[in-house]
Amino acid sequence: MIREGGGRTGAGTGAVERGVIGLVDVRTAARRIAPYVARTPVLEWSGESGHLLRLKAESLQPVGSFKIRGAFSRMLTLPDGCPGVVAHSSGNHARAVAHAGRLLGIPTTVVMPSNAPSVKRKAVEADGARVVTVGPDSEERKAAAIEISVRDGLSLVAPYDDPEVAAGQGTAALELWEDGGPFDRFYCPVSGGGLIAGCAAALSGLGAPEIIGVEPASGDDVRRSLAAGRRLAVPPPVTIADGLAVRTPGEQVWPTIRALVGRIETVTDDELLGAMAFALSHLRIVLEPAGAAALAAAIRVGGETAGVILSGGNVEPGLLAEAAGLAAASSGRGAGAPAPGGLNREGASPRT
Repeated sequence: MIREGGGRTGAGTGAVERGVIGLVDVRTAARRIAPYVARTPVLEWSGESGHLLRLKAESLQPVGSFKIRGAFSRMLTLPDGCPGVVAHSSGNHARAVAHAGRLLGIPTTVVMPSNAPSVKRKAVEADGARVVTVGPDSEERKAAAIEISVRDGLSLVAPYDDPEVAAGQGTAALELWEDGGPFDRFYCPVSGGGLIAGCAAALSGLGAPEIIGVEPASGDDVRRSLAAGRRLAVPPPVTIADGLAVRTPGEQVWPTIRALVGRIETVTDDELLGAMAFALSHLRIVLEPAGAAALAAAIRVGGETAGVILSGGNVEPGLLAEAAGLAAASSGRGAGAPAPGGLNREGASPRT
């Protein structure tokens, strides 16, 4: 479990033991990262037949995604005198690590794919990180980051496959439960598994709602892995959700996922765009495709009270314009037109 502590505490301090992550790990990470991350608002959306969504707006973090939580959780435990860190990411984790590195005074190198959204790459460079570009495959950038770590003596800050990172990510679900109140189901986007592992760890120690992961239809590695009872890989996913285009769940977070996640839903690119449009017209917030994945599943499935992670809002202008067009078309149907999933068309309100 994570040892008590705050700030950069030196080698070994704050490290999570291998195995299943627990609520105590997430609570300790929450205390450590509190000075550096936003406690984002919880929005409520009520629908027909008693359907209620409690939405954690992580797109409103300083770097536009939940990734800031894991980056600080890991980097605040680095030893004094650390020469620097290296990370690999399609964009959001890279941006979070670059941001944390600038604030903590830690030199940062990030390995990004050639097809990373330009809005994310520019933000990483603006925070002073050195960017190394490789091909689009997630396994290629992981291998490059490990090689740089060994060659240059840099500490690797993994995007998901690190219990310390996962515990930090799980603080989003902890805050959702504490600030929004209990819920029956929890929807969470799934990439390599760090976010859902940390969130499941937090919620399993609180009220044990059903934990539902959401993946793109072309990248359902966690769904397949849970069905097989072991980690499986899929071909490189082809999806507009670049943040979810990972081929296999992380080895270190897999025990937590296998133990605590109930099931996986998959969503299509059309559903992702529809959820982005829904967020614009009904929630008044901007989401990227990966950030809208959990919402897409929640409004499709419906029923009961659900907690939802809106994981990020760093979207390319072209995709945002496409979602805005869909939102405008939906509004053009008139005030009485049904919204996706049978939800009503009133504006979302913050939980107070």
